[in-house]
Amino acid sequence: MFLIRAAFWLSLVILLIPGNPESGEDAPRVGALQALSAAQAAVADMTYFCDRNPDVCTTGGAALKVFADKAKNGARLIYDYFGDAEDDRGTLQNQDVQPDWRGTVEPDQSA
Repeated sequence: MFLIRAAFWLSLVILLIPGNPESGEDAPRVGALQALSAAQAAVADMTYFCDRNPDVCTTGGAALKVFADKAKNGARLIYDYFGDAEDDRGTLQNQDVQPDWRGTVEPDQSA
């Protein structure tokens, strides 16, 4: 599912990039309905991809799991690296941050 979403967003970004005017070729005209129909046909074809190619799906799933594990590990390393910096109090010791001790004042009993 991740690959499908990534391909979708990448396709949208590529559609927004202007064509190369120096290529000398006219871009084919494709309507929005034609593009939508082609996208629906591609998604329908991908639905049965794993039925036709089970080995490819197994290998792709394993590769995706390795990629996800590496991404989680990288995020954890970054969090650990920057997370420790927030807890640093510099050179202060515990007794430096404790409030000064104040003894109890006994009431005046001379009255």
